[in-house]
Amino acid sequence: MRIRQVRSLKGGEVLAESVVTEEKEVLITKGTVLKPEYLDLLSFLGIDTVSIEDPYVQFENPHQFMKKEIFSEYVNRVKKILENHIYNGKDGLREIEPLAQDIIRDMMNVDERIVIDFEERDGNLYEHTIMVTFLSIAVAKKLKLSEEEIRTVALGCLLHDLGLRYITVPYINYDPKKNTMTEAFEFKKHSILAYSALEHEYWLNDSAKKMILSHHERKDGSGFPLHQKTKEIECNILQVCDAFDCLVSGMECKRTNVQAALEYIIEAADVLYEKKVVKAIEKMIARYPVGTKVKLNTGDTGVVITQTEDTIHPVVAVLNEDETIGENYFNLKKNKNISILAIIE
Repeated sequence: MRIRQVRSLKGGEVLAESVVTEEKEVLITKGTVLKPEYLDLLSFLGIDTVSIEDPYVQFENPHQFMKKEIFSEYVNRVKKILENHIYNGKDGLREIEPLAQDIIRDMMNVDERIVIDFEERDGNLYEHTIMVTFLSIAVAKKLKLSEEEIRTVALGCLLHDLGLRYITVPYINYDPKKNTMTEAFEFKKHSILAYSALEHEYWLNDSAKKMILSHHERKDGSGFPLHQKTKEIECNILQVCDAFDCLVSGMECKRTNVQAALEYIIEAADVLYEKKVVKAIEKMIARYPVGTKVKLNTGDTGVVITQTEDTIHPVVAVLNEDETIGENYFNLKKNKNISILAIIE
């Protein structure tokens, strides 16, 4: 499955997920072959992106932190814990501890040399929570944090967006330019609300609580809610990982692609974000995720089918004129004379 901009589609693509309105009305069902007139309708209705089936999936070998079924299990567990807290009172949040330990155990078994194909996704609070936790633990491992520090990172990440459940303004594909001052103020309260809700959770250490309060703070003091320049490495890790995944998933900001998200945090390193954290992510996340269609300097069009141990040099299969997979494959790490010129939407 690939998330694509509607304006980049030509027709003939197959929907991987149904297109629904904000009122949950199904416009076009999953499995539909998109006709040009459907694309015109989607554009007219202001729908920017859709999920389409990846025609090359049988040739691809993506690298991910966890298998999808394990990821889904963790998403369901954190959702159950946090929603139980919201709807049934304040008891039960400590169930986050065994969840954190299970995730840490699994993340410790992930090979640090593997380059990760980070998936572009539609915004979902609980998927975002787990993905930020995965990414933050992976960064903490690369930076050789202690076991106790990694535990703190996991706990802070799992609870960092609890406050979003206390606010009433939308936060998926959030565009601050379109919000009133009142709506912006309401949104920016969410980190304080989470911090306040955790005040009497004495099992949670102060470092994890500070992570939650400061996850939107920035290195130059331009963040919120307190305009603090936090120096704690746990806070720095969450700030970068949260910002990156927000961009890729459309949580709390306008969604963009992996390349644009990476470029943003790299350019902001040592200004908004801790440089060593950004560097760790840069060495971990594939610049061209599996399934990305690219133009090569040979004049060929190809599709990324797997990663090497170099984030900017994947393995590319050359496409035939009819856009089927051809016989030629280029390992760009080994073939230094061949490079990617551009991404084809």
